Amino acid sequence: MSLVGAVLFPSVTNFTPAYAIDLTSNSIATADSFWVVVNKQRPLDPIQYIPSDLITPRFGGLNSNPYGRKLRKNAAYAAIELAKAMNKDGKGVLVIQSAYRSYTEQTAVHNREISRFGFKAGEALAARPGYSEHQTGLAMDVSARGQGCRIRVCFGQTKAGYWLAHNAYKYGFIVRYPNNSTATTGYQYEPWHLRFVGVELATEMKTKNVKVLELFFKLPAAPNY
Repeated sequence: MSLVGAVLFPSVTNFTPAYAIDLTSNSIATADSFWVVVNKQRPLDPIQYIPSDLITPRFGGLNSNPYGRKLRKNAAYAAIELAKAMNKDGKGVLVIQSAYRSYTEQTAVHNREISRFGFKAGEALAARPGYSEHQTGLAMDVSARGQGCRIRVCFGQTKAGYWLAHNAYKYGFIVRYPNNSTATTGYQYEPWHLRFVGVELATEMKTKNVKVLELFFKLPAAPNY
């Protein structure tokens, strides 16, 4: 049995909701909700939110989390199942490059990118503290061992990146910043950035072919702060 979202069910891979999704069942504004929408117009509330259930996902012999990155408990369990499935399908070993970042850590990342690339380019790459999905504990940046393109757009063209784009929803993850969506999300295409929303919502988005949370929940675009 695998715990994903708030539901126990026998098989993550074969799970399909047998009913219409209830869009009122989870908040998109509450910081600890699996459906929270965080973008340049929607900071976390409280802005220095800290998840209470962070754990370190361990992938056994795969050693996919060599840096000890943390995720919220349900997202961590789902990440383990995702990594196992990707490896079983022969698409490589998933590696978590980054996951939960505190408000303080995100401040450092934001400042570093601005220092390297200038204010405009830096903010296109790193969210301001309090506005980052990483602070929710539901997002992770991933790569695949030995496939190159680590934290680069070309990751989407690797066998792992392609597999994730088409299968991550089965484990409750979406590619949060898909291609050709910058005007809505405010961020460039990031095939390496996976966001846990739970199997129910991820499956519904896949079924309806809606790739962006802002569009799914009919929220305004958030290209700028």
